[in-house]
Amino acid sequence: MGRRNDDKNERPHREGRNRQRQRVLELVREYDDPIDAGELAAHLGLHTTTVRFHLDALCGEGVIERSRITRAGVGRPRTGYRTVRERLDYRILAEILALELGDTAEKRRRRAQAAGRRWAQRIAGEVPREDAAGHLVPGGIGPRGAVEDQSAMIARVFDRMGFGPEPIMADKPTAGNQHTIRLHSCPVRDLARHHPEVACALHLGLLQGLAAEPAGKGSPAVSVPWIQAELEPFVESELCLAKVTTRG
Repeated sequence: MGRRNDDKNERPHREGRNRQRQRVLELVREYDDPIDAGELAAHLGLHTTTVRFHLDALCGEGVIERSRITRAGVGRPRTGYRTVRERLDYRILAEILALELGDTAEKRRRRAQAAGRRWAQRIAGEVPREDAAGHLVPGGIGPRGAVEDQSAMIARVFDRMGFGPEPIMADKPTAGNQHTIRLHSCPVRDLARHHPEVACALHLGLLQGLAAEPAGKGSPAVSVPWIQAELEPFVESELCLAKVTTRG
C-alpha cells in the first residue's frame, strides 16, 4: 500500500518533468544552429541546472545531440544542443559493412585502419594551410613546426567531418612536442560504440595518415615520418582524444 501511495505522489512530479522536457525539446527544434543551456533557460524561465538535466536526458534518448559553439575572441567553446535530424536507420547497413571487412575483429581493425590511411592520402592535399583567421601561412621548420602544421591540418579535416575538434594548448612544453585535440562529437558514434574495430580504427588510420602527409596545399611534397598520432576513443561518454607527437 505504501508503495502505491508513493507512486501516486510521484506521478505529478514525473508529469511536470515530462512537460518541462517537452518544452525544452520543442525550443531546441526551433533553432537551426546549436543553442546552449543558458539561452534555453532564459527563454523558458527555468534554472540552467534544470535545463541541463533535461538536455542530458534528451541526449540519452537520441533526439538531440551536443555540438560545440565557437565565437571570435578569448574563451573556451561552449556546448550547444541541436535536434538530431530525421534520417534513415543506417545501423543495419553499418553492421553489414562492418562484418564484410572480415570475419574477426582483428581483420576488420587492420582493414579499416588501412582504409583510413588511404583516405588520408586522398584528402590531405586538398586542405589549405591556414591560420585561425583563414590566412595562408608558410610551413613550419623542424619537428616542432611540423607537429604544429599537422595538428592544425588534422583539426581542420576533423572539423569538416563533424567531430567538433578543440585543439588544446599545453601550458608548458611536453615530451615529444605533443599536441592534443579534443573530439567532442563523433559523427558515427553508434557505429563506433558497437564496432570500434571498424569506426575507431578507420579514424585512427585517417589520423595517422594525415599526420604522415604534407600539411595541405602549399606544402613541400615530402612526408613527415618523425610524427606519430594516437587516438583515444571515448575517454568520456562524448569525448575522444587525438594526440600528435614527434618520434624519439
